Amino acid sequence: MTWSLQLLGGFALKRDGEAVDLPRRKDRFLLSFLCLSGRPLSRDRLAGLLWADRAEEQARGSLRQSLAALRTAFGDDADHVLAAGRDSVGVKPLALRTDVEAFERAAADIATLADAPRLYPGPLLDGFEAPSPDCEQWMGAERQRLEDLAVSVVERLAGIETGEADTQSAIGLARQLLGRDRLCEPAYRALMQLLARGNKRNEALKLYSQCEAALAAELGVKAAPETQALYHCILGGELPAAAPAEKAAATTAGGERPSIAIMPFQNISREADLDVLCDGLAEDITSGLGRFKLFAVIDRFSAAQVAKSTSDALEIGKRLGVDLVVQGSLQRLSDNLRLTVRLVDTATRLQKWSGQFSVKADEILSAPDKIMAAVLPSINSQVESTLLERSRRKPTLAAYEHLLVGIRHLRGYEPDDNRLAIEHFDRALAADPGFALAMAYRGFADIVYHGYDATPRAILDASLALIRRASVLDPEEPRIWWLMGTALSYTGDLDAEEQCYRQSVELNPSDANAIAALGLVLVARGAHEAGLTMFKEAFRLNPYHPEWYWVDLGGALYVCGRYEEALAAFAHRRNPHIWVLSRMAACYAQLGRMAEARVVVEKIMQMKPDFRLSQQRSGSWGSGDTEHFQAGMIKAGLPE
Repeated sequence: MTWSLQLLGGFALKRDGEAVDLPRRKDRFLLSFLCLSGRPLSRDRLAGLLWADRAEEQARGSLRQSLAALRTAFGDDADHVLAAGRDSVGVKPLALRTDVEAFERAAADIATLADAPRLYPGPLLDGFEAPSPDCEQWMGAERQRLEDLAVSVVERLAGIETGEADTQSAIGLARQLLGRDRLCEPAYRALMQLLARGNKRNEALKLYSQCEAALAAELGVKAAPETQALYHCILGGELPAAAPAEKAAATTAGGERPSIAIMPFQNISREADLDVLCDGLAEDITSGLGRFKLFAVIDRFSAAQVAKSTSDALEIGKRLGVDLVVQGSLQRLSDNLRLTVRLVDTATRLQKWSGQFSVKADEILSAPDKIMAAVLPSINSQVESTLLERSRRKPTLAAYEHLLVGIRHLRGYEPDDNRLAIEHFDRALAADPGFALAMAYRGFADIVYHGYDATPRAILDASLALIRRASVLDPEEPRIWWLMGTALSYTGDLDAEEQCYRQSVELNPSDANAIAALGLVLVARGAHEAGLTMFKEAFRLNPYHPEWYWVDLGGALYVCGRYEEALAAFAHRRNPHIWVLSRMAACYAQLGRMAEARVVVEKIMQMKPDFRLSQQRSGSWGSGDTEHFQAGMIKAGLPE
């Protein structure tokens, strides 16, 4: 008996192709969440996710009822599909196949890429109303991830030779994507290429006009240079020839320096306590390799985003623009942990090196250095493996785990995340009082907890003292200097702030966060072009960057007087908060687009009727730039 689950374009549970009824919304969501998570999840997490409005015991009871409904739906096959233990719940591997998996597999391989459009009938759980705000947040992120993958599919298909039926499928998917997002320029470009290649030149040219009109109406910007170039190419009767699929598969990322991405390690044992170590290993290796100017190392955030949709080295290479990829897995074997690591050429999928490391559980912290010592010589035979010997003392395992959990909370947006981050950093330091990176994060966490630039001076000074002490303990750790620079940004000491970021970039030339921060401080110091160039480099190293990159770039462009571009940057912020909206209003006002400015001001006042400019954060800008922002906001009509 074969079970399948349709999640794209709607929801349908099927047994041997026949629909099986699962009427309750939360039961459907629970099954969808378990399938897409890909591993067992704790009962507490599931109960809190779906029934956050109920008391703990009530929520766990509701979870039991929902699991009972799933067991009823699966009938005699329930034990073959569901893995429901005392503390965790999951779906057994291969027991329930989903269309999401089929779509991701097709999209990951050039040999099956042409099949992918037919496997994407619509967005994830289309028309499905999430049962809670947390569920909505998760569903929105997953939906966007798969939609982005669909855009990538039509982009790649537009550049390779396909049969007529496959071309029509790609055209259909591109039209579907534009029907939901009429501002998606990559989909416009792909569709223009596909239409022009099918001798529908006039339709392709008309599509460009629609793209220009949509961008102007919604964002007040022009089409991107590559979109304009494609239009002129089609207008002149030319079009870049489509490459054969096998030739496209062999295209290398190239670059002046070898470029490399460290993908998140896979937790083969599927033990929850190893997840955080998998994340930490990839981050430590990324940071360690980035210290050497031999490499351009892609930011861990981008690598993690791509890893959600593919493990294919060739696809990773195309999406991240890298020559090499490091992939690995972590597995518990009795009292030992086995790390398996391989270095793969993304152009050919050939494995250039592989290694296994078996370490005691309490020796896991030495693994990143061991892996780096093996990886580096395989990329460049001139590199002495002795360059990778690290003399600094490693923290204890307990301290390391608490650091990683603390960082995860500090990056989160839940109401209690900042407090929990401080709690874990404190635990890390209690376990190892000399753990420098945990000390620096502990100091910075106080600034985040107290509202960044609203932090009282006494707390800011104490935080800086703690971060400075950390820099003395471990002066070779680039993240400490980045944290110190960020803390100094709220003191107004631009000289010291810039020096810290430069030190961080010197230690790790591929740290996109530090490079973006350096770009911001250069703009604040009046070096506008140099600062914007740094932002460009940060975006290149971290193409799947978090949204705060766009917000910082928007602020920098505003200070430079480039209001149109600032608006375009701010527009990338999904669900912008008041702090961003007020700057968008200022941009419209500076451009003389007062009607649009008033629309944004009305939205701000609806969100916060007692809004006053005097209550707004100034960020890390100096007084002159702050006055520049406020002048635009006042002009837009925001109350002082």
